[in-house]
Amino acid sequence: MRRMAATALVTLALSTSTTVALTSVTTTVSFADAGDVTTMTGPGSALDGMYLTYVGCEALDADAAPPTTRINLGPQQAPLGRRSFGLVPGGAGSASGPTISFLSLGALHAGLDVRAEAGTSGASYLGVATADTPLGYLWRGRAALVVAPASWQHVDNAALTYQWQQVKVSTGQVVASESSTPADFVARHGDGPGYLVTGFGCDAHAFNLDAVRGNGRTWDFEGLSLTTTMTASTTQIGVGQEVTFAGTVSDPLGRVTGDPLILQARAPGQGEWTDVSPLTYTEPDGASRTRVTATRTQEYRWLRPQSEYADEGATDPVLVTVTQ
Repeated sequence: MRRMAATALVTLALSTSTTVALTSVTTTVSFADAGDVTTMTGPGSALDGMYLTYVGCEALDADAAPPTTRINLGPQQAPLGRRSFGLVPGGAGSASGPTISFLSLGALHAGLDVRAEAGTSGASYLGVATADTPLGYLWRGRAALVVAPASWQHVDNAALTYQWQQVKVSTGQVVASESSTPADFVARHGDGPGYLVTGFGCDAHAFNLDAVRGNGRTWDFEGLSLTTTMTASTTQIGVGQEVTFAGTVSDPLGRVTGDPLILQARAPGQGEWTDVSPLTYTEPDGASRTRVTATRTQEYRWLRPQSEYADEGATDPVLVTVTQ
């Protein structure tokens, strides 16, 4: 996960604040209501139109530490899909979350859903060059955020009241200040381009994000697409002899993940699959292996159970023919 470019930090930094408590999410947003949905399996990059970053809690360019990250099921019902993006702060004083660039503050319409089991605090930063901003100056704003414990809550950036300052970029000199929502700010000063950063974890409490919105788009965090392959030491065998099955799980880049597998069997093309092995963990080469004593002709497959970061999956069946 990368930090914003230094040039953006200089123009967006602000230290004043307004604290806003967030409202709980009581309904799940369907994909049909989500607009142009981009599925993310990681923190993203500028090419995705949104990416996760980390900044200071009192000022955008203050010292900050990167969080550790993960994809999670839920927690409970995720606002979009089945999963969300989990972040564990690297320490107090750092805020982590999405950053979005925009050409129009008035048309940004940004928001996200957040959940922290212990509650958490955060900050939303805006930086914008409006129609009435003199050359070499910039408006920058900050709103502090508070997340109640153990429920999904929605952040509507357009509804937040920001403390704004107009600054001379070369010196940081403040020449004007005010307090307003983005809509009131645009009505007073005109529209313009800029950046939005919304981060949480200022108290070092872990949290999850989902359903990030802005610029008419929605970003949904879901699991990786994994591929499971299977090999058999033989597919023709006598009664009472052994066959060894190996299974390997890899990610979209071909890297072996080491996910454990369950070997299953059934009569050829018929009925439900039955577990032949318990959850089988990988050996040093990243493959799961198990031996089966053959008594009759059967199909076999490896099942990859659902995990926090990937859906359930299975290999194509392999037919092992047993001869008398």
